Amino acid sequence: MLGWGHARFWLRRLPGVWRSLLFGVIMGLGAIASMLMAAEVLPGRFLDLRLSLVAVAAFFGGPVAALATTALTLGYRVSMGGVGMTTGVITILIVTASALAGRALVGRGRVFAWHGVVLGLAISLISAVGIYSIGSEGLLNTILPLGVLNTLATVLASLVFVQARRVSAERDLFAAALTQAPDFFYIKDRHSRFAAVNNAVAKMHGFATPHDMIGKTDFDIAPPERADVLFASEQKIIASGQPQLDIEELLPDATGELRSYMTAKVPLHGANGEMIGLAGVSRDITDDKQLRQDVIESRNLLSYALAEMSDGLAMFDWQGNIVLCNAQYSASFPYTSHARRQGVNLRDILAEVVRTREQLNIPVDHEQEWIDDIVTNLHRESEEEVHLFDDRWLQVRTRPTTAGKTLVVVTDVTRIKQAELALHSASDQLKHLARTDGLTGLLNRRAFDIAMDAEIARGARAGTPMSLLLIDVDRFKAYNDAYGHPSGDECLKLVASHLQKSLKRSADLAVRYGGEEFAAILPGTDEDGAYLVAETFRKSLADARVSHKGAERGILTASVGVATYMPDNLHRSAAELIQTADEALYSAKAAGRDRVYGTRVRAKQSKYAQE
Repeated sequence: MLGWGHARFWLRRLPGVWRSLLFGVIMGLGAIASMLMAAEVLPGRFLDLRLSLVAVAAFFGGPVAALATTALTLGYRVSMGGVGMTTGVITILIVTASALAGRALVGRGRVFAWHGVVLGLAISLISAVGIYSIGSEGLLNTILPLGVLNTLATVLASLVFVQARRVSAERDLFAAALTQAPDFFYIKDRHSRFAAVNNAVAKMHGFATPHDMIGKTDFDIAPPERADVLFASEQKIIASGQPQLDIEELLPDATGELRSYMTAKVPLHGANGEMIGLAGVSRDITDDKQLRQDVIESRNLLSYALAEMSDGLAMFDWQGNIVLCNAQYSASFPYTSHARRQGVNLRDILAEVVRTREQLNIPVDHEQEWIDDIVTNLHRESEEEVHLFDDRWLQVRTRPTTAGKTLVVVTDVTRIKQAELALHSASDQLKHLARTDGLTGLLNRRAFDIAMDAEIARGARAGTPMSLLLIDVDRFKAYNDAYGHPSGDECLKLVASHLQKSLKRSADLAVRYGGEEFAAILPGTDEDGAYLVAETFRKSLADARVSHKGAERGILTASVGVATYMPDNLHRSAAELIQTADEALYSAKAAGRDRVYGTRVRAKQSKYAQE
């Protein structure tokens, strides 16, 4: 069993039938080995633990494994002969049949280790019956110890099998995640040899499969100069135990095109803390960089087109002192304009910015580090957006020159920022208007169709109930004729208000279905809950006692049709639910209006009615 547990992962690519057959053969050989090591309890009478492996093979391996194990075990037992041959053959067959029956009883559900305990006890019982059938007093004295040994052997074998299967499943999951990931993943040992790579790495280096790269080093796949650099950096990681993060490189791909990659490498430690290797991941950031660059260039172009003539400009020498600046540069910073003049050092200017809190993005308690970082990067090309105390935004662009100086251009981009925020706000408003009925404020028919499809699919996946209410205002045309269309609009608003108040859960959706028709989508609500919501709404509207001369009761009322998908109904469609609710609504109106009629979809009974 231990051997099978270790070999299981390496045999995972075999078809299931062949793997089961191999498992059965191994268990059969184990049973034969057990018989070869049988204990002689009486002259010519031997006892062993073959039944534990026969049962384990049948219960965990299935019919194919059971057939292989039983055939080998029976063949060897028959070849041995002896007084107890017939009893032994029958016992083996009974154990096999019992284990297969137990497997069938468990079905495709998850097999646990405690199943092995039950299996072991069953084997002990069958073994005891077999021994008793022989009728030898000496053998009868071995029933209890043999039963204990059979139970322990079966439990131990079951634990090994369950653990091996769990480990194999975890390895499969890990291997699939590593192999199929879109980024470039690889693991190396202490000597920088590839121990595992994914498909992306293998394809990048021209290998057919990841397995072809195992055991190779960068000296086998990269130019010597680059291989030396990689080996040195990786050995430094292993020696120091410190990771290397955010390493950006420009490398050729399989076609020779130069692409940008971001790489991170971290050391790997074993269970006792020793260094065992490193793991690395590289991501192709070429498109991301290009996208960022396009955005920056577009923003710069827009800034230049809108406000180039009003830009502030300053030139710094290599020591960080202002060589020259214009008035727009000083005026861009109201609190520190007095410090932004020729001859003043950048560090002094930033100290004044910190003192006056002119900028809003200064890190608290890390002001000195903030100043040092800006001064250090003065002679590097960069772009930054600065948020000032008066809610203005400035774009600060730093451009080093060939003469060792740095040009800083400051542009007021407040209008652009405000335009971005306004654009987001307008987009949100348009989305809201597209989903909302202008009169009642409820969701409109278009939003209803989208929500229905989404909730139908979600309920079917989760196996939860779902209900729909279709509502029609009773004699609404007569109401309009009697009171006029403005009053009719107010009537619809009132109905919408009562419907919205009747929905208690955040997931419930109230909809104006069209004209005087309304709807309510009730996810996770069964027929009883839906009926309660419908009746609450119907009663609330009737209790308002709004006068309606053209209605049967002389007040404004509504009829409600309820349709429900119960959890066991997983074949769902929005059209079917709407049709069922509509039929229930028709029944409510035909029965005299001001009623709630409901039904399950495709159910012949479970109808509700309320006067």
